[in-house]
Amino acid sequence: MKLPSTIPSSPSCGKICSYDWDSMEEGKYYPLLLKDVNCLNTFHRMAHSPYPVVIPPPRRPPPNLTQEFTVDGKCPITRFWYFDESSRRKRRFSQTHFNAKSFYKFLKDDSVRNINIYGDKNVLKPALIKYKHYIDGKRVAVIGTQKPWAEAMLLNLGADIVTTIEYVNLMIDHQNITTITPYRVAEQFMSGQAVPFDTVFTYSSIEHSGLGRYGDPLSPFGDLEASAQVWCMVKPGGHFILAVPVSDDRHKCWVSWNSHRIYGSARLQHLTANWRVLEELEARDISKHRIYVLEKV
Repeated sequence: MKLPSTIPSSPSCGKICSYDWDSMEEGKYYPLLLKDVNCLNTFHRMAHSPYPVVIPPPRRPPPNLTQEFTVDGKCPITRFWYFDESSRRKRRFSQTHFNAKSFYKFLKDDSVRNINIYGDKNVLKPALIKYKHYIDGKRVAVIGTQKPWAEAMLLNLGADIVTTIEYVNLMIDHQNITTITPYRVAEQFMSGQAVPFDTVFTYSSIEHSGLGRYGDPLSPFGDLEASAQVWCMVKPGGHFILAVPVSDDRHKCWVSWNSHRIYGSARLQHLTANWRVLEELEARDISKHRIYVLEKV
């Protein structure tokens, strides 16, 4: 698909798709921003994005949206590190069906070693154990899966049902796991057929949202909308366990186009708007992820 010379912004997202807020409270690590969220509208945009899917993804951001992609220049584009994983052809060697035997191996390995494919230094599993009461017997969603290591961890910690939300049509053969696309999730919530989740988990996924690398719609606020979508999918008082790469200096943030975002407080406070940060942990993995345990406000 040819990239349009300009891509129009959509005003219907409200303050979620902006760097404004309705009110601010003191937070544990940085300010807690509160923004009004229209969940019906949020799910409609999730199912029918006003932004285009551009295949192959562009090597440079649309010029008219560069300011929004960079938080008005506070998170500049510091390098161009390009990936195209947008098409089925690019993914033909990716595994999309994990049969019962292969998934059982994840479940078994989780009991004897760290199966986090990002190689955290034994930070995530102890954190999940600490907050096991958010998982045990709960309905949990996982956003973004290449290999179902997180699903195995969550099931071993007692999750009742795990729902994997992924753009790729994925199959994981286990009676307690369902898989679904984001578009279908949105349709279910709009039609009133969905039951809100108790907890949502995502590790190294949201920082890619809106950059087009994985065939997702180009959107400067893609990650902020993804966080708002989770907020709408979670029951009142529910929780969000989020891992994204964060700068060593919290005052700095940037974009590596179209690979990912590196967060600092300027964007983190918008990413976690309407979520109270209960704890922040450094995963100490090679990509410098930090793990945030969040509670819906």
